[in-house]
Amino acid sequence: MFKTLNLTPRSGPLPKTTSRLPHSQLTQHGPDEVIDKLHEFCFSFPGVKNEHSTISVPGSRAMVMHEAHECNHEAFMIGREFAHIHPHPDNGSMHLQLPKADAMEVINKGWGEDHYLVTLGRLPKGLVMVFSPRDDDELEVVKSIVTRSYEFATNQEVTA
Repeated sequence: MFKTLNLTPRSGPLPKTTSRLPHSQLTQHGPDEVIDKLHEFCFSFPGVKNEHSTISVPGSRAMVMHEAHECNHEAFMIGREFAHIHPHPDNGSMHLQLPKADAMEVINKGWGEDHYLVTLGRLPKGLVMVFSPRDDDELEVVKSIVTRSYEFATNQEVTA
Protein backbone atom coordinates (compact mmCIF):
# COMPACT_ATOMS: atom_id res chain seq x y z
CA MET A 1 0.00 0.00 0.00
CA PHE A 2 2.70 2.52 1.00
CA LYS A 3 6.26 2.70 -0.30
CA THR A 4 8.82 1.09 1.99
CA LEU A 5 10.71 3.20 4.51
CA ASN A 6 14.15 2.05 3.25
CA LEU A 7 16.06 3.74 6.08
CA THR A 8 19.81 4.23 6.15
CA PRO A 9 21.54 2.67 9.17
CA ARG A 10 21.89 4.97 12.21
CA SER A 11 25.55 5.68 13.00
CA GLY A 12 27.25 4.81 16.26
CA PRO A 13 26.20 2.66 19.17
CA LEU A 14 22.60 2.45 20.31
CA PRO A 15 21.62 4.76 23.16
CA LYS A 16 20.99 3.33 26.60
CA THR A 17 17.31 2.87 27.43
CA THR A 18 15.30 1.65 30.39
CA SER A 19 13.99 -1.89 30.62
CA ARG A 20 10.99 -0.88 32.71
CA LEU A 21 8.18 1.67 32.67
CA PRO A 22 8.43 4.47 31.90
CA HIS A 23 10.28 3.32 28.81
CA SER A 24 12.87 6.05 28.29
CA GLN A 25 16.04 6.88 26.38
CA LEU A 26 18.86 7.65 28.81
CA THR A 27 21.74 8.79 26.56
CA GLN A 28 22.43 10.46 23.18
CA HIS A 29 19.65 13.05 23.23
CA GLY A 30 19.53 15.70 20.54
CA PRO A 31 20.05 19.40 21.27
CA ASP A 32 17.04 21.59 22.03
CA GLU A 33 17.14 23.34 18.64
CA VAL A 34 16.81 20.00 16.79
CA ILE A 35 14.04 18.80 19.12
CA ASP A 36 12.20 22.11 18.64
CA LYS A 37 12.24 21.42 14.87
CA LEU A 38 10.91 17.91 15.54
CA HIS A 39 7.98 19.35 17.52
CA GLU A 40 7.24 21.89 14.79
CA PHE A 41 7.23 19.15 12.13
CA CYS A 42 5.09 16.71 14.13
CA PHE A 43 2.32 19.19 14.77
CA SER A 44 2.19 20.53 11.20
CA PHE A 45 0.25 17.55 9.79
CA PRO A 46 -3.37 18.21 8.81
CA GLY A 47 -5.81 17.07 11.48
CA VAL A 48 -3.16 16.53 14.18
CA LYS A 49 -3.71 18.20 17.54
CA ASN A 50 -0.92 18.93 20.04
CA GLU A 51 -2.17 17.65 23.39
CA HIS A 52 -0.86 16.30 26.68
CA SER A 53 -0.27 12.57 26.35
CA THR A 54 -2.69 10.49 28.38
CA ILE A 55 -0.30 7.51 28.61
CA SER A 56 3.20 8.97 28.83
CA VAL A 57 5.20 10.89 31.41
CA PRO A 58 4.08 14.40 32.38
CA GLY A 59 5.17 16.96 29.80
CA SER A 60 4.96 14.55 26.85
CA ARG A 61 3.27 16.05 23.81
CA ALA A 62 0.88 13.76 21.95
CA MET A 63 0.02 13.67 18.28
CA VAL A 64 -3.76 13.20 18.40
CA MET A 65 -5.98 12.92 15.34
CA HIS A 66 -8.89 15.35 15.27
CA GLU A 67 -12.28 13.67 15.70
CA ALA A 68 -13.45 14.83 12.26
CA HIS A 69 -10.80 12.76 10.42
CA GLU A 70 -11.36 9.20 9.23
CA CYS A 71 -8.69 7.05 10.85
CA ASN A 72 -7.19 3.61 11.19
CA HIS A 73 -7.93 2.80 14.82
CA GLU A 74 -5.24 0.07 14.83
CA ALA A 75 -2.71 2.93 14.72
CA PHE A 76 -3.76 4.44 18.04
CA MET A 77 -2.11 3.81 21.39
CA ILE A 78 -5.02 5.25 23.36
CA GLY A 79 -7.97 7.31 22.22
CA ARG A 80 -6.81 8.97 18.99
CA GLU A 81 -3.16 9.32 20.12
CA PHE A 82 -0.76 7.65 17.67
CA ALA A 83 2.54 9.19 18.81
CA HIS A 84 4.06 11.27 21.59
CA ILE A 85 7.35 13.09 22.13
CA HIS A 86 9.10 12.81 25.47
CA PRO A 87 10.22 15.92 27.40
CA HIS A 88 13.48 16.60 29.29
CA PRO A 89 15.44 14.71 30.49
CA ASP A 90 14.41 12.20 27.79
CA ASN A 91 14.48 14.97 25.24
CA GLY A 92 13.11 14.13 21.81
CA SER A 93 12.68 10.37 21.86
CA MET A 94 9.18 9.34 21.00
CA HIS A 95 6.80 6.42 21.01
CA LEU A 96 4.76 5.88 17.89
CA GLN A 97 2.69 3.23 16.21
CA LEU A 98 3.78 1.75 12.86
CA PRO A 99 2.82 -1.17 10.65
CA LYS A 100 4.81 -4.22 11.77
CA ALA A 101 7.16 -4.26 8.74
CA ASP A 102 8.04 -0.59 9.25
CA ALA A 103 8.61 -1.12 12.97
CA MET A 104 11.04 -3.93 12.11
CA GLU A 105 12.86 -1.61 9.65
CA VAL A 106 13.23 1.06 12.35
CA ILE A 107 14.65 -1.49 14.78
CA ASN A 108 16.89 -3.29 12.29
CA LYS A 109 18.49 -0.04 11.10
CA GLY A 110 19.11 1.20 14.67
CA TRP A 111 16.62 4.09 14.77
CA GLY A 112 14.55 2.69 17.62
CA GLU A 113 13.47 -0.32 19.62
CA ASP A 114 10.30 -2.14 20.55
CA HIS A 115 8.32 -0.50 23.33
CA TYR A 116 9.01 -2.21 26.65
CA LEU A 117 5.49 -3.69 26.71
CA VAL A 118 6.04 -5.18 23.24
CA THR A 119 9.25 -6.77 24.55
CA LEU A 120 7.24 -8.32 27.39
CA GLY A 121 4.67 -9.66 24.93
CA ARG A 122 1.85 -7.50 26.32
CA LEU A 123 1.41 -5.48 23.11
CA PRO A 124 1.77 -6.52 19.46
CA LYS A 125 4.72 -5.51 17.28
CA GLY A 126 4.38 -2.02 15.86
CA LEU A 127 4.71 0.21 18.92
CA VAL A 128 8.29 1.49 18.95
CA MET A 129 10.44 4.06 20.67
CA VAL A 130 12.25 6.15 18.05
CA PHE A 131 15.51 7.56 19.35
CA SER A 132 16.05 11.30 19.72
CA PRO A 133 17.59 12.85 16.60
CA ARG A 134 21.11 14.08 17.41
CA ASP A 135 21.44 16.49 14.47
CA ASP A 136 19.56 17.84 11.44
CA ASP A 137 20.49 14.85 9.25
CA GLU A 138 19.05 12.43 11.79
CA LEU A 139 16.01 14.68 12.13
CA GLU A 140 15.25 14.10 8.43
CA VAL A 141 15.23 10.32 8.99
CA VAL A 142 13.02 10.66 12.09
CA LYS A 143 10.65 12.86 10.09
CA SER A 144 10.25 10.04 7.55
CA ILE A 145 9.38 7.63 10.38
CA VAL A 146 6.87 10.08 11.88
CA THR A 147 5.35 10.57 8.43
CA ARG A 148 4.86 6.81 8.12
CA SER A 149 3.14 6.74 11.52
CA TYR A 150 0.81 9.54 10.36
CA GLU A 151 0.10 7.64 7.13
CA PHE A 152 -0.72 4.54 9.19
CA ALA A 153 -3.11 6.58 11.35
CA THR A 154 -4.86 8.20 8.38
CA ASN A 155 -4.62 5.39 5.79
CA GLN A 156 -3.39 8.03 3.34
CA GLU A 157 0.04 8.43 1.80
CA VAL A 158 1.67 11.83 2.30
CA THR A 159 2.90 13.29 -0.98
CA ALA A 160 5.70 15.85 -0.89
